[in-house]
Amino acid sequence: MSMHMERAFLTTTHYGSRSQKPANTAKLRKSQTEHDRWLRKQGLHPEQLQARPRVKVPVVLPDYRTDQSLPVSNNIRVDGGRQTGIMANLHRESPAVQAKIREWAGKVAPLYNKGGLQVVTAGTDITQIGSKSRRG
Repeated sequence: MSMHMERAFLTTTHYGSRSQKPANTAKLRKSQTEHDRWLRKQGLHPEQLQARPRVKVPVVLPDYRTDQSLPVSNNIRVDGGRQTGIMANLHRESPAVQAKIREWAGKVAPLYNKGGLQVVTAGTDITQIGSKSRRG
């Protein structure tokens, strides 16, 4: 019977114990002595490895401790320390522009799924905010 017609639980993995053929001990002893001879020639026989003196190599790890004697700021800014954004620089604008920016700041929402923030206009259906697709 071919394997494609067998049930799914049948595999080619053998779970039972197989009867072992009696080993050819003369052949095994010969191959083991040849292997031992080769290991001795290479200097890797277990007896040779045990006779070697063990050299301990010191492990030198770098010192990563930091000196906290100076005041440290953990706020790293990419922009070189400047405040960016409209609200941070609002005081530089004229009063009319400031009023328009404050008016529009309350009308910002993510209009589309995974979209950026956009100004919500008067014609926008507020119940659909954040759930629409970019494609329509």
